[in-house]
Amino acid sequence: MERTDDTPDDWILLHRRHAIEGIMSDTLVRAIALQDRGGHFYRADFQVHTPRDTQWDGARPTLAERKTWARSFVAAARERGLEAVAISDHHDFAFYPYVKRAAAAEVLPDGTEVPGAQRLVVFPALELTCSVPCQAIMILDAEFPEDRLDDVLKALHFDPVDPKLDSLPQTTVLLDSGDINEIHAKLDKHDWLRGRYIMLPNITPSGHKTLLRTSFQVKYRDMVAVGGYLDGSITNLDKPRHVGEKRILEGGDSAWGSKRLALFQTSDARKADFSTLGEHSTWVKWAVPTAEALRQACLAQESRLAQTEPSLPNVWISRLVVSNSKFMGRVDVALNPQYSALIGGRGTGKSTILDYLRWALCDQPAKSTEDDEVADPRVRQRRLIDATLKPQEAHVEVHCVINGITHAVRRYAADGTVLLKVGDGDFEKVRESVIQSLLPIQAYSQKQLSSVAIRVDELLRFVTAPIQRDLEEIDRKRQEVAGRLRENYGTLERHRTLTTEIERSAVRVRSLAEQAQALRDGLSGLSEEDRKVLAGKAGHDRVREFYVTWEQHLAATQAELTGQGHSVE
Repeated sequence: MERTDDTPDDWILLHRRHAIEGIMSDTLVRAIALQDRGGHFYRADFQVHTPRDTQWDGARPTLAERKTWARSFVAAARERGLEAVAISDHHDFAFYPYVKRAAAAEVLPDGTEVPGAQRLVVFPALELTCSVPCQAIMILDAEFPEDRLDDVLKALHFDPVDPKLDSLPQTTVLLDSGDINEIHAKLDKHDWLRGRYIMLPNITPSGHKTLLRTSFQVKYRDMVAVGGYLDGSITNLDKPRHVGEKRILEGGDSAWGSKRLALFQTSDARKADFSTLGEHSTWVKWAVPTAEALRQACLAQESRLAQTEPSLPNVWISRLVVSNSKFMGRVDVALNPQYSALIGGRGTGKSTILDYLRWALCDQPAKSTEDDEVADPRVRQRRLIDATLKPQEAHVEVHCVINGITHAVRRYAADGTVLLKVGDGDFEKVRESVIQSLLPIQAYSQKQLSSVAIRVDELLRFVTAPIQRDLEEIDRKRQEVAGRLRENYGTLERHRTLTTEIERSAVRVRSLAEQAQALRDGLSGLSEEDRKVLAGKAGHDRVREFYVTWEQHLAATQAELTGQGHSVE
């Protein structure tokens, strides 16, 4: 990336790190997206066990080998595309600190540390065996103090197991855990713990110690939990035998209440080769990895939870830089790929930021007419640039991501010059029309929006601008199909012409054959021998055709042999 005076060091470092061979372009896009402070989707597996688990499948590392195991775990999680995990052993936190430190120490291929926003998020968690009877996963804030983890176990009335042991003893049922709400009440007595955990009961259809069992209607209906976890894929709910459970989870069975539960599919990973790690995961959106963020995701599951990878915009503005504004000074804002909002009091510069953005991207404001009560926005925009940017000899730079490729547009206030940089290339001078075609934007002031519906040209622009690329692609395909249709129609016409000609020729051949036969039959004064010669004409014709065919075959064979002879020489 070309360095400029207004390019922060961390931005330079980001591009340098991801320029290393082997880093995929989608990793760079992800890194750019995480520069803002907004919410982002993270692919998470919230039921992951460690070698301490009683049902661990494989060799158990010794106490001295735990750091090495944790590093291999983080690497395996990365290979499987995970961005967050919950270490959820049965009533035990012993391995969590090792995984947490391994994630914090992860490095890029060039040996530099992974930036904080891109590190694997590790939640401390517990798989609880309750006397309900059912199982539940309790997830704490990702940054929950490690020195209070044993206090969490004690709050659950469970004595911590010696962390030096290679494996846990046989799992026992928690005391005073006959109801999910009772567990909440017990934990919420502690100010340091209240609001820093979320409880997800097991709601796997026909699962082991699941809450979805006959006679559990009241417990399910009255529980305070807003989400639950599945052992395996959510697609199992689509099987005919699970129609009833699916209706319950969607809040459609009055006997179980009207609550729609948020669902987290999990892998229940516990194999030494990590083969099941991340096999069933859920994409969760948060800004800060806390239990409250998970609870909010459950409450807004339509927009913050996904069982398959969410579809995100392939064109978005990632960053806005104003080198120096007389009104606002230097501005450097990272934007979210899904949703960004400028919040501030009157006169704090919200509209100014948007005007800078529009000007840099060479937008085409709505045209004013003589009857408009709103001043021409282009006049206002020009005055703003002249008053706040020109005196500072400033420029505005907008970074965009288009189908995984970074683009940077820089526009100078002094003369309106526009530069464009694509990927790792250099800035090049371009026309405004190039930017308008590459990054078409549409913006209206609040007053302008009120006039859109009564002006046909603006209404058409308002509707078509967001889908202009799609319309152009449809038009391209239409022209392509039209060309193929014309070509196919021409071929069809030629076929029809040739078919007609063949039919005519066939008729002429039959006519001539009949005429020849009639002439032969009408000949008089012929001897019997002459008549035999005429009668044998058809046979002679067939022999001649056979002879010509063989003659052609022999000629081709001779040519092939001659060619092989030259090759041998």
